[in-house]
Amino acid sequence: MFVDANIFINWMAARRSMSIDDALCGYILKRIMDGETAVTSTLVKDEVLIWLSRYKASALDKFIKAIRMMPTLIIEEPTLEDEEFAIKNFGRYNLGISDLINLGMIKRLKLEGIYTLDKGFLSTGIKVVFYELKEEDGFKAFIEKLRKRGYLVK
Repeated sequence: MFVDANIFINWMAARRSMSIDDALCGYILKRIMDGETAVTSTLVKDEVLIWLSRYKASALDKFIKAIRMMPTLIIEEPTLEDEEFAIKNFGRYNLGISDLINLGMIKRLKLEGIYTLDKGFLSTGIKVVFYELKEEDGFKAFIEKLRKRGYLVK
């Protein structure tokens, strides 16, 4: 699975009172922390760092430490072929150039899908995995742990 920037950003931006979407983002990251193999790109990592620098600079160090604690998260660099794919498909999908480069990587690496909230990926033929995770027992347990720690998930 590929991990999009919004998964990291939503979790880093979550507050004590959070949406189900925010909790699902945290759950995805917990799955990876617990050993699920996933891939992201240097573009995603940098996008998260840029977002944090603008809106939550105090979390910059926390983010880097968190991704270091995920040994099964593979951070790939895009190739020129991924960028050529993005240029050829620019305007074909409702995605920006960075997402198109990531889409090129997903196709090149033959990944099974993407964890994302970005609806632009729905028309790409790539499996988008997000809301169906709500039904997993692991998510229900994750919500319970959040609630015991004083978080309100609505």
